[in-house]
Amino acid sequence: MHIHMQVQLRASLLAALRGKESPGSPLEAFKGDTSFFHMNEWRELKHMTKALADVARLTIVYHLARQESEVTVTALTDLLRISQPLVSWHLRKLRRAGLIETRRAGRQVYCSLNLQRFHECVQHLEMLVDPAVSLETPPVGTALMEPDTVVED
Repeated sequence: MHIHMQVQLRASLLAALRGKESPGSPLEAFKGDTSFFHMNEWRELKHMTKALADVARLTIVYHLARQESEVTVTALTDLLRISQPLVSWHLRKLRRAGLIETRRAGRQVYCSLNLQRFHECVQHLEMLVDPAVSLETPPVGTALMEPDTVVED
């Protein structure tokens, strides 16, 4: 199932559980099925939260969320008052987690927040603490101890 459809279904599930389900919701095909978290989704959530687990990266997200258009790495360097290589290192972590998008134009690199991906992360976190959502098979045993498959910088 495409990840965007999963996010929409999860949002519909949360709305239904809170009594705010809209008519014709895509959730109807999944009534009674709350086993949305698969191991890959646990890994993705871990990857996104690790990318956000730094004050500099949270500050980058803060600044990108308040921009109407893309921001250059140079502008972020000025805003954060840290070196350009360090800004780029933080941006790489956020980009690998899918939380930002970058594009190069000549010597400039432009950044923007992937708001949809950020909201997906927040929705996953909300589902973890929502008592109305029951996870069919949360990770146990060796699944809790698996090593990171993403190479750290």
